[in-house]
Amino acid sequence: MGNKLAFQPMDAVITVGTNTAGSFPVAIQLVDGGGNDMQVSGKVFCYLAKDSAGATICVDATDTTSMAGGTDGLMVEAAGFATAVSGNFVSETDGDIDITAIVLTTKTAYLVVVLPNGRLVISSIMTYTA
Repeated sequence: MGNKLAFQPMDAVITVGTNTAGSFPVAIQLVDGGGNDMQVSGKVFCYLAKDSAGATICVDATDTTSMAGGTDGLMVEAAGFATAVSGNFVSETDGDIDITAIVLTTKTAYLVVVLPNGRLVISSIMTYTA
């Protein structure tokens, strides 16, 4: 059957792009148990948090306006969580996921990726100042 860990993300590399009027492009590269870029699709749960520990979720438009899937991967919103600030994401077959996070003026947010093993990978800070 092979190494089952090769088929689930064990780590993630998050790259926050340049802010354009509060819109942050975020790229996620899922990594397998061998430390290599995934070569199959993988699923992770992501949410926007107010703090660098990922302990306080952004809950509504007073914190952030939205998070959406980009050109790589697919966002499937999670029922029962804050609308548009959390969701399940499925990568492309090369482990890539693109997300756009919208952060309101003077607010900050962090993208938190929850891996299948429960580990959190947290982005750098996203702050929009007009």
